[in-house]
Amino acid sequence: MILGILLVGLVITFIWVRSNSLRKEAPIALPYPLPPAHATPAPHPLPSAPTVAQVPPKPPAEIERPKTLKEKADEETQHLVDGPAAKPAGAPVTPPVKPAITSTALALPPLVQPVPLGQTKGAPARALPLDPNKLDSERIAAYQVALERIHFSCGFIDGDQGMRTQRMLRAYQASRGLPVTGFLDEATRESIGEPGEPFLNYTVTADDIASIMPKPATWIAKSKATRLGYNDIWELLAEKFHCARAYLKGLNPGVKTPVAGTDIVGPKVYPAAPIPHAASLRIYLSETEIEALDANGKIIAFFPCSIAKDKAKRPSGELTVKVVDPHPDYTFDPALFVDASKAEGITHKLVLPPGPRNPVGTDWVGLSLPGYGIHGTPEPENISRTQSHGCFRLANWNAEKVLKMVKVGTPVDVQP
Repeated sequence: MILGILLVGLVITFIWVRSNSLRKEAPIALPYPLPPAHATPAPHPLPSAPTVAQVPPKPPAEIERPKTLKEKADEETQHLVDGPAAKPAGAPVTPPVKPAITSTALALPPLVQPVPLGQTKGAPARALPLDPNKLDSERIAAYQVALERIHFSCGFIDGDQGMRTQRMLRAYQASRGLPVTGFLDEATRESIGEPGEPFLNYTVTADDIASIMPKPATWIAKSKATRLGYNDIWELLAEKFHCARAYLKGLNPGVKTPVAGTDIVGPKVYPAAPIPHAASLRIYLSETEIEALDANGKIIAFFPCSIAKDKAKRPSGELTVKVVDPHPDYTFDPALFVDASKAEGITHKLVLPPGPRNPVGTDWVGLSLPGYGIHGTPEPENISRTQSHGCFRLANWNAEKVLKMVKVGTPVDVQP
């Protein structure tokens, strides 16, 4: 009995041990596999995106380079050459839209600025008054400069709306089909447009100073000179800027005698429009002026001139260009300068060398009437006065333009 009970107990113990052993060895069925021991779980995969072609990145947008003052002046000059675009008849007039003022706009420099040539030091800025109706000396000079650039010259820039400027304005107005008033009226100012940059800063150079030469006192001394240059630096600078010496000095009140390195302010007559070809020239003796005309008879350039004091020596009628001579010499004829010849004992002709203070200036355009021509002068501020011996005198810068406009055979009509 006891032995049986022990056998039953051993059987039960064996079964229990075996059951536990099987539970430890059998794997547990899971809906997903377990990661290996000590492994980092893989991230849950995301839905794959569609393949997109690789586009190289766009370069940064180019910032528009601001225009230089010279480029703006070139555009302004071209505007003056082309003139305002004609509006079709009956076209509605659209008032200009005034741009909103922003902080950026307020930071921009004014439209009118001096143009630096080289490294200027302390040259005063000459800004134009913003009110276009305020015709003070500076604004008048600005319009003179603007028209000078397209070869409508008042002779020399002086900021004065006097006789020479009025004649120049009449020619400009006629060429543009405007009412011919001779004044800077609203229609004329609108046609010209904002003058832009009428003044510039300039540094006097060593070459400028080298052009100054002692003034020979006599005709004989002039004939022995190698060149007839400028008498002083103010003469040279005034001619460089196509202006009167007094006006130039007024622009530079703190400058007594310019030397190499001196900074000054002057009228900005360059860059200028290309010099046009003239089909003919017309000279009005009563108005002391020369007009250059195109093939249709339109005025394309205007220059004040001087004519003979003696009316008997003034030519008239149809002439032609016979010779063009830049940098001419000059033949002194004792028969024309009787008093000077007697005082110096001159009995034969003398040949004077070229130069801006040569009696015929820097350029000579000979006409078909012997001894007559269109030429420069050593005294540009006397232009428009009746002082010559019969020829037509121009400021040197204008004589140079005429020489480039014409050719041998160009008709020249001289009218009373």
